[in-house]
Amino acid sequence: MKINNFKNGLITIVIAGVSLLLVSGCEKNQEENWIIDSDKCVFIDHHVNTNGELIEGNYIEGPQVDFPTYTFNAENEILSGDIDFSINKSLKVIYGNGISLSGLAGGGAGTGLTGIYELPYEQGAFKITDVESNGTVHLLYKDSSIVLNVDEEWINVTSRIDTQDFGEGVAKANLITTDKFVNYGIIEKSNIEKWEED
Repeated sequence: MKINNFKNGLITIVIAGVSLLLVSGCEKNQEENWIIDSDKCVFIDHHVNTNGELIEGNYIEGPQVDFPTYTFNAENEILSGDIDFSINKSLKVIYGNGISLSGLAGGGAGTGLTGIYELPYEQGAFKITDVESNGTVHLLYKDSSIVLNVDEEWINVTSRIDTQDFGEGVAKANLITTDKFVNYGIIEKSNIEKWEED
């Protein structure tokens, strides 16, 4: 009985040790495979805009949402905004994500930045599976597999007719939704500016 217990304990230790080595190896390989300089990272932006255009009647405009929390100057490659994550050597990708309303759909925007330190990275229906050394991003979005080269866009436009009837006649608007990813490529971490709090 004691021998069996000893054997079982030894097997457990060996399995735990192998598992630890495998995890450490995966983390090490991930770091070794990342060959973009540690003073740089990749910036990819995702934005969904819904714009409303009148078809007929007295259509009541949609809600006013928040305001943008970051801006990116593509010419100077300066990213500034409300940043609540660390800009350190481990930062690999910055993911900008947001929505906006315009026209009869409403107004304003709600956006945010996320710092990504490990890949793959997943958020809802969006997943970054890989980033190449030249900044090319491989991602999955809903039912689409997308490869975005630097300065390349992926756009999907859909529309639907929205009808309002409040007893004073029917009103209709065409709501056009533009779903867009932009890969701005590799940027200098020194060009990332945090907005000062008021």
